[in-house]
Amino acid sequence: MTTCHGLGSFEKEYARAHDLDLGEFSIKVLPLERIIVSKTAANREKDWRALPSLKAAFVSWKAMMR
Repeated sequence: MTTCHGLGSFEKEYARAHDLDLGEFSIKVLPLERIIVSKTAANREKDWRALPSLKAAFVSWKAMMR
């Protein structure tokens, strides 16, 4: 990714990112709520189509974490 609309600086978002272990290596992944913020701010048709699924996944994740 080269741009994340609606988010803070790269440094701030990187600090919020989670490490995802993929066996021999790990990658940084933005929290789902930050992805939702970015897709909302981007205001593109393809992002609006994805938002209901992303929001439902976030609600499900929050319910599981209780």
